[in-house]
Amino acid sequence: MNLENKKRIQKLRLILNDMLHNNIIMNWSNLNKCIMILSLACSMHLLWLFWKLFILVTPSLWQWVDIDLLKFQIYLNIIGFLLLLFLILPCWFLQNKPWAEAFLPYFIINIFIAIIIRDGYLVGLFSPATVSAFICISALGLILFERRIVYFSLTLACLIFTILSYLTLIHVLPYSPLFSPELLTPSLNIFWVSSMIYFILPIVLASLFLFDILLFQWRHRESLIKTLSQTDPLTTLFNRRYFNEQLEKIQAVTHNYVVVLLDLDHFKTINDQYGHSVGDNALKQVALCLKAHLPEQDIVARFGGEEFIFSLTNITLEQAHAIAEHCRLAISHLRIPVLNNQFISLTASLGLAMSTPTQCIDSVIDSADQALYIAKQKGRNQVQIFQN
Repeated sequence: MNLENKKRIQKLRLILNDMLHNNIIMNWSNLNKCIMILSLACSMHLLWLFWKLFILVTPSLWQWVDIDLLKFQIYLNIIGFLLLLFLILPCWFLQNKPWAEAFLPYFIINIFIAIIIRDGYLVGLFSPATVSAFICISALGLILFERRIVYFSLTLACLIFTILSYLTLIHVLPYSPLFSPELLTPSLNIFWVSSMIYFILPIVLASLFLFDILLFQWRHRESLIKTLSQTDPLTTLFNRRYFNEQLEKIQAVTHNYVVVLLDLDHFKTINDQYGHSVGDNALKQVALCLKAHLPEQDIVARFGGEEFIFSLTNITLEQAHAIAEHCRLAISHLRIPVLNNQFISLTASLGLAMSTPTQCIDSVIDSADQALYIAKQKGRNQVQIFQN
């Protein structure tokens, strides 16, 4: 495989990945969802046409169907297919119209359900094909559209189904008028079974495919929401709430941990003198610096404003002090770009406290905060350990 083909495949993968992760079907407008439903209905009409045309050119199968009704239904399917294609146009061109978003879904869904009822009556209201189609389409509708839209259509559909079922049971209407009466006997007929499979499989597979996409996108969105709820959007570090949650888990296992609170010195001056964009960039650089210089198993988070916090587990106070000092020096070596290719440097003050078996998490953090206060009082740009 040459380099050009590899690039094309990579580009295709990126496009598909973007479609799956970012083009969330649940976030589509109602009219876009209607276009998808109409496309599905067009596909169903094509399936019907292929089946009927196959029977029409196979005289040996005529004994199992009402051939005159089948010929008439072919014309209806062609007209219905063209009508469905035509209905896609208003859904496409009226997407920015609030009244179309509110009204057209009712109209489109009712047309789609009318197709299901009509075709279901032709092959038998209680046939596996009709039951499968009704269940799959109902579930898909409830997932895609608002309840008030779907429940209205489903209630109407169930009422029509009930009336038709009753009329067939009392022999006012024929059951499964498209098939000959011989197919309704208890013995299985290969043609009938094959026809049911032909109608069931595409609908079920299409529904499963859409359900799988929706489930995949739902899981991705849930994962994204979870990440956003745990992460500081500017620095991409964990936020304070998630840090506390993880520290609670650590404390449940061991009381041997150190909390380090870090504050950037005179950070307000940077914002006032160079602007918040430079300040934001400085915070990002500090976050990357802390990630690079702290052990992977330990948690670092943005505590708020220009303050950061991290925990060190299974470590002595002297070792924790050495790591904190290493972080302080690394931050002092950062060069933050400002206007005219100039750079500014940062310093940080750090306070750390070792947990004790009798202390709660808030108490340990408060002790680290007191140590940080002492570091600032003594001139900043240093590490101080909390002393009982």
